[in-house]
Amino acid sequence: MELPVGPDGRRRRVRRGGFTTRKAAEEALIQLRAPSGPGRGLVTVGEWLTHWLATRTGAASTISGYASHVRLYLAPYLGAVVLTELSVSHLQAMFARIAREHQARGTPLTAATLNRIRATLRTALNAALGRGLISDNPAARVELPAARRPRAVVWTAARVEHWKRTGERPAVAVWTVAQTAEFLDAIGDHRLYAAYHLIALRGLRRGRQRGCAGATWTWSKASR
Repeated sequence: MELPVGPDGRRRRVRRGGFTTRKAAEEALIQLRAPSGPGRGLVTVGEWLTHWLATRTGAASTISGYASHVRLYLAPYLGAVVLTELSVSHLQAMFARIAREHQARGTPLTAATLNRIRATLRTALNAALGRGLISDNPAARVELPAARRPRAVVWTAARVEHWKRTGERPAVAVWTVAQTAEFLDAIGDHRLYAAYHLIALRGLRRGRQRGCAGATWTWSKASR
């Protein structure tokens, strides 16, 4: 079956085979030509991503991150591709092009950012896999540079002085015991003091920190 010309101007086709009779092949062709939409007919990656985003639930920040990746990268580069035809080669080409274009603009993307874009697509395709729209998730097999976490350093007096003088600071810096105590003493009357105290002493994960702060805010509001 012929499809509209792709974003690159090249001819596109969908091919299916293995039918035992001509009638079976014609029925399959009718299904492919049926009106598109999630769960029936010929669904493009763009259509599925739009449907997937509209039905997502969860933290607003997570949904916003998904939507940003879809709007900036996934829909422009993959939107016209038929969902069932999406392959690892499509994704390798997309990531190569994204990296190349950002490099040309002087705004190179880190390996961590590319991996987050891949994670969004992988989650969306897992949902399609669960719906029976595809039989494989190519985002699980695409190869990207490993994202390295920045090494944390201690926020020493010398580093603080360098930051004040130049504006440059480490990607991740850890307060000393004295600095942490000074901070907690300074915010003793703050409504979120209990949350900050718990976070500082227990080393909670980022998601737990947001939940802790929210719970403390609710408690402090109720107590007034």
